[in-house]
Amino acid sequence: MRHHLLSIVSLLALAAPGAALGQVSDPGLSEGEMGSDIVVTARRREERLQDVPIAVTAVDSGALDSRGLDNVTQIGQIAPNIQFTPGQGGNSGGIAPFIRGVGENDFIITSDPAVGVYMDGVYVARTFGATTELLGIDRIEVLRGPQGTLFGKNTVGGAINIVSAIPGQQQRIEADLRYGSFNTVRGRVYAEMPLSGDWSLGVAALGEFGEGWQKVPSGENLGNRNVVAGKLSLHKSGPLDILLMVDGLHRRQHSAPHSMIAFTPTLLSTLQSTLIGPCCTVPGDIDRTDTTPSLSKDNTDAINAALTLTADLGGATLKSITAYRYVDALFGRDGDASSQVNYAGDIHDENAQQISQEFQLALDLGGRGSLLLGAFAYQEIARDNTRLVVADGLYDALVAAGLDPLDLGIPGVDPIPAVALDLNIDFRNRQKTRNLALFANGNYELTDKLSVELGARYTWERKNFSQTAIRIYSGQPLLAGTPSYSQAKSWDAFTPRASLSYKFRPDFLAYASYSRGFRSGGFNGRPTSLEEVGSYDPEHLTSYEAGLKMGFGRIATINFAIFRNEYRDQQILISTLSPSSGLIVVRNENAGRSRIQGIELEGTFRVSPQFTFTGALGLLDAKYKEYVSVINGVPTDVSSRKLKQAPDITANASAIYQTPLTDGLEGIFRVDAAYKSAVFVDTENTPLLRQPDHAIINASAEFRLTGSGFSIRAGVDNLTDKRIITAGYDASTSFGFTEAYYNPPRRYSITLAYRH
Repeated sequence: MRHHLLSIVSLLALAAPGAALGQVSDPGLSEGEMGSDIVVTARRREERLQDVPIAVTAVDSGALDSRGLDNVTQIGQIAPNIQFTPGQGGNSGGIAPFIRGVGENDFIITSDPAVGVYMDGVYVARTFGATTELLGIDRIEVLRGPQGTLFGKNTVGGAINIVSAIPGQQQRIEADLRYGSFNTVRGRVYAEMPLSGDWSLGVAALGEFGEGWQKVPSGENLGNRNVVAGKLSLHKSGPLDILLMVDGLHRRQHSAPHSMIAFTPTLLSTLQSTLIGPCCTVPGDIDRTDTTPSLSKDNTDAINAALTLTADLGGATLKSITAYRYVDALFGRDGDASSQVNYAGDIHDENAQQISQEFQLALDLGGRGSLLLGAFAYQEIARDNTRLVVADGLYDALVAAGLDPLDLGIPGVDPIPAVALDLNIDFRNRQKTRNLALFANGNYELTDKLSVELGARYTWERKNFSQTAIRIYSGQPLLAGTPSYSQAKSWDAFTPRASLSYKFRPDFLAYASYSRGFRSGGFNGRPTSLEEVGSYDPEHLTSYEAGLKMGFGRIATINFAIFRNEYRDQQILISTLSPSSGLIVVRNENAGRSRIQGIELEGTFRVSPQFTFTGALGLLDAKYKEYVSVINGVPTDVSSRKLKQAPDITANASAIYQTPLTDGLEGIFRVDAAYKSAVFVDTENTPLLRQPDHAIINASAEFRLTGSGFSIRAGVDNLTDKRIITAGYDASTSFGFTEAYYNPPRRYSITLAYRH
């Protein structure tokens, strides 16, 4: 740890001389938190947040720094009706958002996100390779509802748009060094500088190292940090604007923390205990577990590049976005919480390469509106090599003991061949996805106060999928007589959008909108029997929304939205038991119809020149109207289930007090609270995987040396040490255990920052 700390301190020291290159005033609180305007690009052009007739939450860099937010997943503490689930399968880098009850947290390559993550306008298919913790982030925009007429890649539930700062002709430097609980140290630097002519350069670097909070008696803690990342931006302004962004990530960590919270013996665990070794013991503390080192991996290498060219054609603007993303990840988890027994676990070797090309032509409509025409092409080639570890060595033990086949002595039950109990399996999945789209979006002022907006998109997508699955010890195919197979299918959709907005006064906007969203179908990437091989259908969402955006000068800003989403063929990730193989099956299926409706309220209030209050409230009413699932081979009506990750209430509030302490010292004191009502984190509504209603409270005190650019911040996250389940799955009927992921415990930190 010491040499990591020295390295980061040296990095900050090297950056310090640049401070003399330029001086700016003390930043104070962020624009968003002071109640003034934030400029967003939610409609692919710069405009005030309060002028956009869309439900958008925008958080600028000042608010991110003031709150001490580490990454994009913590935006769930700010925006209503949004939550994130941790990366499952042992990977910590995944970004799995749910907006208004719409989302997906599966990491397998056959599953696409329902909420899109965009980095500087580029769609990110595999988010565990996204670098979101660097300095130099200008803002994060959360757009709620279907997106397709403004973004290259369509998404059905919403979009999270991460916008980086664009280097300009002024010199700028930001740097911070944080030390916190579990010996976690993080150093970041961001610098901008002009080059010759109209060129400018931006450079960002990050190093973070820490021990992790889940203790492992036999080895090193889970949830540790060992990340190095960087980004380079090269910008040329002029009639032809050129912006090149290249970033990279190198992560070498142990598995993300996970806990076995319950265990009930099954036939499989009994055979394990009898023939191999005892299984299984539930740890008495969620902050303690054990693991086999070969399964405790959370490694990622990624490199991403995007070239954006913008040409001013006089009355029109032509933009080209060419992007390439590469990610290679190795991550796993040990489900039996033991370093001595390999009863249940998996390790995933994932690689994905995507390339995309987007063209946008923006036309001015005589000063009363604009028209955006777009074309998009995208291709991803992904592989997933997964090793499933279940009762490792059982097959050899059965054969050696002369128990092939295994006679259970149950009348009417045939003996089980030993090969059927060789559940250590190598999966080799390959998928190629191609997406082509044309889209348009136009807005026009019918009068000085009344505006209309119309949009449309046509999307075509094709997926080619192949799989080989072999039982490791017997050498037999998992699917009897079918060692490998291939599938291919195409889908297309037309998705329109329309809205009307009316400005009662410059800072009072009312709007109503209609939009449709589409997510293509896919293939079951985890079949354990031939009848499970196949595809699932695309899903369609129709959204109706109305809202108000009201500003009261520097005193208050209040935004209100009411919405209704009607889902058809909603894609649902389920876990069930295969009646033919006895293995747990994790697959996607389609629910017939579901309905999600709700209300959102966001506000910023400047109570006094020193005291600012912000808050948000989200109310959600989500239910299945038609949902029949096949459980143990029997079609079953499960429409009474609650949608996962769709709490009835989400709310947050922040109180910020900023005051001069001396002539050269300013203090900023804040308390942030985020509340969520009870919710199930899995589709099956497993009682043990019910997240209770809870509130997470963070607090901080920041002291700024006025005019110098230096500040020091002391913070505590999860002040009350509230521990709640954030994700999990139930394998009690097959393996015998239930596994859960928990939020981190209380953490303290102190941050030294410099900004000029």
